[in-house]
Amino acid sequence: MSRRMFSPQIIDSDAFLDMSPSAQNLYFHFGMRADDDGFVSNPKKILRMTGGNEDDYKILLAKRFILYFESGIIVIKHWRINNYIRKDIYEPTKYIEEKDKLLIKPIGSYTFNSEEGVKIPKGHFTLEDIDKIACTSRALPVALGKVRLGKVRLGKVSIYTSNFEVFWNIYPLKVGKGKVFEIWKKINPSKELQNKIMEAVERAKNSRQWKKDGGQYIPHPATWLNQGRWDDELEIYEDKTIK
Repeated sequence: MSRRMFSPQIIDSDAFLDMSPSAQNLYFHFGMRADDDGFVSNPKKILRMTGGNEDDYKILLAKRFILYFESGIIVIKHWRINNYIRKDIYEPTKYIEEKDKLLIKPIGSYTFNSEEGVKIPKGHFTLEDIDKIACTSRALPVALGKVRLGKVRLGKVSIYTSNFEVFWNIYPLKVGKGKVFEIWKKINPSKELQNKIMEAVERAKNSRQWKKDGGQYIPHPATWLNQGRWDDELEIYEDKTIK
């Protein structure tokens, strides 16, 4: 097994530090025992071994630091942000059925949402590979319409950058895309800021403020970007139905 790492981007985030020390400790133990794709086959056993409690496990699920499969297997959501496994030592997961249900975002986190991620490539891959796939998949397909003067009309290629499309796809309120893109270009976020923005949106989507009254208090995306609200501290909603 290769060396395991943890990104400050994840473990220094407010969402992570707001958890109890025992929940943080459980996350580290899951990370140390995960395979090279971030899968853990025996989370309940690790929970008992480390002296944790069921609430720690539920908090990690509710805050989506781990994702759960019906088989009982879990995967570390931010595995690819935490770890880079060299190609010469990478060993693919044995849990192919579970992996086939996952998608991955260009920022490196796993998701089940087809609007946020792309299919995980076979074998070893890098985030640069993922970004290329995401960018290609967002180009509109060629549209074969009526033939005029011997020419075929082609569909237009998206004018939006791939990193903006990632933001747009995960932001739950889709209003004024053109205006939002202009603000995005003015911000011109670095890779580090892009990751911070995406993670902030993911946290906000699970907050009480954004879930209240069917999401009617979700801010306009232009307002959210203009005001730099990725630094907001929101109360996380914990789903009590998660098992």
